[in-house]
Amino acid sequence: MKVLVAEDNVLLGNSIKRGLEEEGWVVDLARDGKDALYYAEASEYDVLVLDWMLPQLSGLDMLKVLRDKGNEVPVIMVTARSEVADRVQGLDRGADDYLTKPFEMIELVSRLNALYRRSIARGSRLLSLGNLNIELDTLRVSIGDRPLVLTGMEYDLLVALAGKANQLQTRTVLLGLLYPFDSEPDSNSLDVLLNRLRRKLTGANVEIETIRGKGLILRVA
Repeated sequence: MKVLVAEDNVLLGNSIKRGLEEEGWVVDLARDGKDALYYAEASEYDVLVLDWMLPQLSGLDMLKVLRDKGNEVPVIMVTARSEVADRVQGLDRGADDYLTKPFEMIELVSRLNALYRRSIARGSRLLSLGNLNIELDTLRVSIGDRPLVLTGMEYDLLVALAGKANQLQTRTVLLGLLYPFDSEPDSNSLDVLLNRLRRKLTGANVEIETIRGKGLILRVA
């Protein structure tokens, strides 16, 4: 998954970038609002992390520009402002979440994962990949006309992969999505889940490919 971090504090920006990369995210880092706006309009991101008080163009003004242009990428506003009125202003401008400095990296990662899950769900109410259909409103999955019975965890893994079909998903990111409240999820549990899901997808025009040392890709045949 790909995130843009806009933070003018060099130490904090580098710390956030390093922490998110350790969690498997691909991170672009901008030091001012104008550069951040350029990045946001030139590339596709899963989430933006915007500092409120950026030079050149504030995070709040940058957010307004994006929303006025119809860009609905999920946004977390990060700021030392802690008053309720400030949070309301940020949310009214189109922010999806609001994080007050100082914060722990684990909280930022958890909020990013939550926004990512929501963005997958709201992006399309029906995911159709070959003969595999996933109805996000009803949680129904089918291969052609055949209903597919999945456990909750199997469904969550399938949606995470299908929502980014043909794109690499790191194991770290997937574990964070599946076990958001576990600081040290067992990697073996992902393998067990993956094996069960692969068996159930027999007959579907998709394949979950393991890229050794990198992660997983759901490819459409």
